[in-house]
Amino acid sequence: MILTHVLFVAGSLLLVGSSWGAALNSDHGLSPVQATATAAARATSTFTVTVPDDATELVVDGKSIPGDGTSRTYETQPLAPGDYRYTFTARWQPNSYTTMTRTKTISFRAGQRVAVDLTVEAPDDRVRVQYVPTPTDIADEMVKLAGVGAGDVVYEPGCGDARITIAAIRRGAERGLCIDIDPDRVAESRAKVKEAGLEHKIDVRLGDALDVQDLSAVTVVLLYMGDHFNMLIRPVLWKQLKVGARVVSHRFLMGDWTPDKTETVSSDEGGEYLLHRWNITADVKKRR
Repeated sequence: MILTHVLFVAGSLLLVGSSWGAALNSDHGLSPVQATATAAARATSTFTVTVPDDATELVVDGKSIPGDGTSRTYETQPLAPGDYRYTFTARWQPNSYTTMTRTKTISFRAGQRVAVDLTVEAPDDRVRVQYVPTPTDIADEMVKLAGVGAGDVVYEPGCGDARITIAAIRRGAERGLCIDIDPDRVAESRAKVKEAGLEHKIDVRLGDALDVQDLSAVTVVLLYMGDHFNMLIRPVLWKQLKVGARVVSHRFLMGDWTPDKTETVSSDEGGEYLLHRWNITADVKKRR
């Protein structure tokens, strides 16, 4: 009886050991034959990616892909049959003071060849603009051109050191909202606002100005950001601002939205500057 019991246990261990070894040699629990068939079915997908600039940084699912030129090729690892989603991001500098970011998520099947065009403007494009201070007297001229007065609520995207908003409050605006994507600029703006004794009137926030959507209380927008930023924020202004609001931009235009007034002003620091003003009218709001 003892011998029979030992033989039974040994046979059981041998059976378990054989099953465990088969599992280790399989693909996710498949038999060796099934695993071979699954591996053979895997396929590589190839993407032809068109980017806006020769020096564009291309990122695929968070990984930077080396390369240059406006046409790039990216191949996946062999993929099991099924559907996938990859996120492609292009980051480039259209000029010396602007960095653009454009992202597109692509759905595809394993083995599929896909064309990805990252040259087309999209509502979720993001722009980062290098900080260049507006001369103090030009800030005063912007506020004057906007006709800022009592009761106005001023909004300054990309506020830098908040000098334009401070000028607006000193001219009689009721309150101001400043926003900047750079924590250093936000800290500087808050320090300047505190120094001016205007903390109770000016709210300085850290964030992306393109994410601010509720501008219903704003009556004046003051900008010195660049053509690319102006084009991205333009539809937000058309949609959110009320009739009677004014938009003033130092130097930069708004595409085919013709300014209602343009002035050339001289700075005590030297040089001449173009300032543009647009009025929000009922016809303008229809353009959105």
